[in-house]
Amino acid sequence: MSPTIPLSVAIYENPGILHWSLFIEAENDDAKTKIHVLGARRRYFPVISPRSDARNSDSLIELLPLCQVEEGKIEIIKNIAYDTPIRNDLDDWSCQDYVLNIVDRLEEALILNPEDKDYIRNKEAVAAKRESWP
Repeated sequence: MSPTIPLSVAIYENPGILHWSLFIEAENDDAKTKIHVLGARRRYFPVISPRSDARNSDSLIELLPLCQVEEGKIEIIKNIAYDTPIRNDLDDWSCQDYVLNIVDRLEEALILNPEDKDYIRNKEAVAAKRESWP
């Protein structure tokens, strides 16, 4: 098993609703990665930003830990994120849903352990912060 690294949800100031990204906090700066959608409501597109540290943003409000993931699975996580549907057909869908959908898919792929009590508690804390569009 490869070493583990933190997987977190970064929450940023943003007009409308708060912006979320999934943050892979690798040891190596080149492997640190933010995963999110950008664009306007109902016109989102996925962005996977390697060499990107969520902590370096002035708009970062909170970094919520989810769990540890195997460092050797970073590329699988990115691929699952790319394959996660963007639901521009839904009025209330946002970057927050994208992050939650990725997390669900990572559980399905057994990258995240849906039976780990600490992870479940952290996931529930993140999900409770989901906002709806005004």
